[in-house]
Formats: sequence, structure tokens, C-alpha cells
Amino acid sequence: MSLEVENHLQPQETKWPTESNDEKETVSGQTNLPPDDEAAMETEEQKPTVVERLRPAESDFFKDRTCIELARSSWDRPEFKHYLQGCRWSPDGTCVLTTVNDDGMHIVELPTDLYAKEAIGEDRPVDVLTSAVHVKRGAHVYDYAWYPGMNSLQPETCCWIASRRHEPIHLWDAFTGQLRCSYKGYDQFDEVNSALSLIFSPDDGSTIYGGYVKSIKSFDLNVPGRETTSWSLKSTASCMAIAYTMPQTMVYGSWNRHISMLDTRSGEQVSVSKNPHSAGVTWVDFQPDREELFVSGARKDSKICLWDVRNLATPVHILHRTCANNQRVHLDFSPRGHWLVSGDTRGILQVWNLRETDSDGCPKQLSFPLHHDSLNGVSFHPTAPILATSTGQEHITLPASANGNGDDDNDDDTDQSTTSAVPAQPAQPKIENSLTLWWIGKALLSDG
Repeated sequence: MSLEVENHLQPQETKWPTESNDEKETVSGQTNLPPDDEAAMETEEQKPTVVERLRPAESDFFKDRTCIELARSSWDRPEFKHYLQGCRWSPDGTCVLTTVNDDGMHIVELPTDLYAKEAIGEDRPVDVLTSAVHVKRGAHVYDYAWYPGMNSLQPETCCWIASRRHEPIHLWDAFTGQLRCSYKGYDQFDEVNSALSLIFSPDDGSTIYGGYVKSIKSFDLNVPGRETTSWSLKSTASCMAIAYTMPQTMVYGSWNRHISMLDTRSGEQVSVSKNPHSAGVTWVDFQPDREELFVSGARKDSKICLWDVRNLATPVHILHRTCANNQRVHLDFSPRGHWLVSGDTRGILQVWNLRETDSDGCPKQLSFPLHHDSLNGVSFHPTAPILATSTGQEHITLPASANGNGDDDNDDDTDQSTTSAVPAQPAQPKIENSLTLWWIGKALLSDG
């Protein structure tokens, strides 16, 4: 089967495992190469990729200090506790993957009228998103990641990995929602463990990395089954990241506040010496345009730290958000690294302009109150000025009697002065479990 696709989207040869067993079928990727004379005139570094050519100017993001709601999907029935747990755009930008508590994993598609849009009017109707793919309820999802070469024109590349409680790493088909194969990490007792964090190798996606309790394990994408390599750690790898330009260097965080660098060739590890986080680290990621810089965030900790891999003594900058619960609140860089966004447990989108600084020398910060509930997931579209957000958290719902609304047979005989002295009960929190798409580029705003 001949495929025509850019190198950055698809390795030249990918051997995909079959859905039901460990046998493999080979799919050859074929790239369009220029003639020899053209190749001599234009090097690979000089020639922009398709994705780079499509990316908008990020200086226009948030320029009008507004976010226009484009589409939404909601799970708002409070009795089911269907709160969302982050969201991630697919690498080709056609759809968003999210997980919903006690309702499995969902894929929703980008509305077709938003393709190649340069501006949006504020009066555009809000679309109602429905799930194109739904992997129905199962165990709690720890983490998930898209295959980095995913391209909707090539169905065999459309897949993601996910790790759920008491299960190995599963590879799922993004067209059918069917399980393709599994990757099993074993502990010292030769029992299968669940990965708490997941990433693909960013250069070609041929390696899967899983973060476990006191170990990081690697798996060959082409060979389902047991891990190929394991590195012992002193703590749990709760989150991981690898820079595209440094595919052998991994940064990982742990629940005991440690942030460390791991060289996957030698196994050498280097830890940051002064970590300002006050709780377990739940997020690390590299800045796309300056991959010597990475960001970290922690649960129940307002601090976001920007680090330089060349100097792990202290952070370059410390930014602030509200993170008042134990959720993994996502962070994301824009594709060109101009912006950093973060969720916030108050429902506020926090945005930092990494190209401009304030009077204190820190990146300029913008805040957008978009939601009524905890904003736990943020994700930039890879080629359009669109941002996806996910919301929700577990709420403890008090029974009617606890709110002072229970029936009382003696209501008619109750003295009014006595009832007026009863202290008012706190209002029930607003519940918002939603996946929402926002326009953050040029907007056509009315004069009013």
C-alpha cells in the first residue's frame, strides 16, 4: 500500500500490529521527494513542512482580548458525575480526544466550516458537538496520547494509546474505537502494572514510554507485549516529556515533588536542586521553539515553573494560577511557542505571552473567565487559532435534608423567629462538565 505523506507526519516504514494478536503487517510510507537539482537548492531545514505553512501568525492570538465560543459538548447531569479529564487535539487537527469520568473516551470532530478560516464573527451560532467515536465506560483513565504521525487520510495512522486502572497500555483505533493491541509493563513480581503517564517518541512515534511506580518503561510500537527497556527510579513517574530535538533526553516529574532528567541511552539521571512546587508534579512539557526550556505544574499548587535544561538549579520564571484540588490541570504551548496557557480550578483560562514581558520581567499574563467549574484541560489546535478546553470535577452533593429543605411535619407550627435564626446553607456549586472549542484569532466584532 503506497502512502504519500510528509516525513514529520509518518515514518518511512511503520509496521502496525493487528487488532487481535501480536502478528504485524507492514505498511510502507512513501514521501514525495524533489528532483536531485531541487534538493540541492533547498535543504530540509530551509523547506517548511506542510504543518508549518498552515500555522497562523500567533501574534494575532488573543489580540482582541476575547474568546469566541465555537462549539460545545456537555455531560451536565450531576447524578452521573461525568466530569472531564483533559483534552488533546489530534496531530492533524481534525478532532479532539477527551476522557470522561465513568463514561470512557470520546473523540469529537472539528466543525467543517472552521477549516481554513481566517476570522470569525461573534454572532456565529455555537455548534453542538457529538461523539464521532466513543470507547464506552471502563476503568479510570490515567493518561492518553495521540500517535504523533496521525493523519486522517491514512487510517492506519489514526490511533491513540491510553492507560487505565488495572490494565496494560492499550492502542485504540480512532476510526472504529476498537482495541488494536496492548503493551504490558511488569513489576518485580512479574505482574502487569498500569502506567500512570504516557508519551510517544516525538521524532517518529516508534517508541512508547510509560511512567510507572518507581520505573519508566519503553515499548516498541511494532511489537505489542512486554517492555523492551526499563529504567529504575526512586519515585513514581507521574508525567513525562521529550523534546523533538533531543529524542534521547526525557524530563519527568513525580508525586513526591521531584523533577528529573533521564538520558535514555546511558540511564543517567539529574534532578533539579531547588524545586519550588509544594505538591506532586502532574505536568511537564517542552517549549516548541526553544526546546531547552520546559514547564512544570503540580496539583494543589498555584505555581507554574519555567526551567532551562542547561541550569536546573532554579526556575527561569515562576508564574501563577489557581489549582485548589488534586486534578491534573493541563498546560499547553502554542505550536510556535508564542503562548502558554493553563487551566484553573476557578474556570479561568490563564494565558501568558512568552514574547512580551511585564515590568517585573515575567511574561505578560491575560485571564479569561470562560467556565463556571474547574477548567482542567487546554489544548491548542496545531494549525488554526482554535483552543479546546475541558471542565469538571467531582462534587459532593448534599442531600436535601442537609440543605435545610427536608420535609418537616411541624412546619406550620414552627415559630417564625426561630426559623429566621437558622444560618443559611452554602449554595450548591455550579456543575459544568463540557468540552468547548474557542476561537482565539482575528475576530469580527460588532461596534456595540
